[in-house]
Amino acid sequence: MHLSRILGAALVCLVFAVPVMAQTPMEEPSSALPKVNPSEGVMVGPFLFTPNLDLIWENRDNIFFTPDHKVSDDVYLARARLMFELPIYDSYIRLSYTPQYRDYATYDLQNNWSHFVTLDGDFNFSNGLKLKTTYRYVSGNLETREVDPGGELVYGGAQFNKHDFKASLDYWVSPTNGLKLLGGYTKINYDNPSLFYDYSRSMGGVGWIHQISDVLTFGLNYRHENFNAENTSRYRDSSSDEVTLSLDGQVSPVVSSKLELGYRSTSFDDVPGKPHMDDYNGLVARGSVSWTLAHGSTLIFDVVRMDYPSNYDRNAYYTATGGGLVYRLERERLFGYLRYSYQNNDYDVPDSITGRDRSDDITTYGLGVGYHLTNLLSLRGSYVHQERDSFHIYSYDANMFLIGLMVGF
Repeated sequence: MHLSRILGAALVCLVFAVPVMAQTPMEEPSSALPKVNPSEGVMVGPFLFTPNLDLIWENRDNIFFTPDHKVSDDVYLARARLMFELPIYDSYIRLSYTPQYRDYATYDLQNNWSHFVTLDGDFNFSNGLKLKTTYRYVSGNLETREVDPGGELVYGGAQFNKHDFKASLDYWVSPTNGLKLLGGYTKINYDNPSLFYDYSRSMGGVGWIHQISDVLTFGLNYRHENFNAENTSRYRDSSSDEVTLSLDGQVSPVVSSKLELGYRSTSFDDVPGKPHMDDYNGLVARGSVSWTLAHGSTLIFDVVRMDYPSNYDRNAYYTATGGGLVYRLERERLFGYLRYSYQNNDYDVPDSITGRDRSDDITTYGLGVGYHLTNLLSLRGSYVHQERDSFHIYSYDANMFLIGLMVGF
């Protein structure tokens, strides 16, 4: 019965529809899937149309990520992507719609559908002005990383809506030097807040960019952010200032960088009758470095160090520090990956249940292999293991086996 519902949902997805990037904690990394080739697709009037359908079966041995009384289940998922791109000389506008249907063999999921919409544009003007904009809308439930990018929240069945807007404006005052303006706004709303809370985040910044070569840019950036929490204690509200150095582009013929390193300071609002929260001051890092190897393989190293809003206990934030390594192979019809990542989530305030300092170690490893049966049909399988080492009530280990069939570009 569940499989027939999935196939029916797949047909619905093809009638409607940037791949889904933030899912459950054990989701495959984007590097596990075949790359979307922007030059491929079907011309529909002035638009380049790139459709894709992904049918997935998963077996999970701990669907709620609990330390005891684990519940195992089969998960069926159908996900489509309908992407339209409009080229405008050296610029483009792109619209992508991804409906997703998920069902369990035994567990009764309250909301089966999730929706992802992305509208982005890249505009290059003759006077040296470059504008990049992205608007992203998500309506989901189990996609916990959309709400909590640092990975504190591992399961949540409540439906939420997310609006995320980002923009950057570059103006080149000389052939090698330019100015940058940054802006962004994120809004999260739950239909029934319980596991997490509604919040908004706004960001503005300025920067200086220097063209080291035609394919490599160095940047110095300053950002200011405001975080406002709703339906929870107001002492979670904060403001942050951040200064970073960035290296973006091709460092050498085989090494590319999209890396940002710097220093960040976050201060929390004092509210009468509420305890004062310690400020965060420390290093910040995000991004990745890729190394192209022989025979169609790539080694990708990513790093993160950030303070993220917390939903646990009396903590207003936690500090996530970690890194990951992905080996990706794409040779003729064969593709695959090996993956390992480690992250530590460290909390400022001791846990009220145990009275001890809390520090979670999260380890993930996995592997996957796939084969392009035709230019439009691919089959893949993968295995992922993840464990969280913390106090017993927060710890878990989980395994996932996956088989997927991709149809389209």
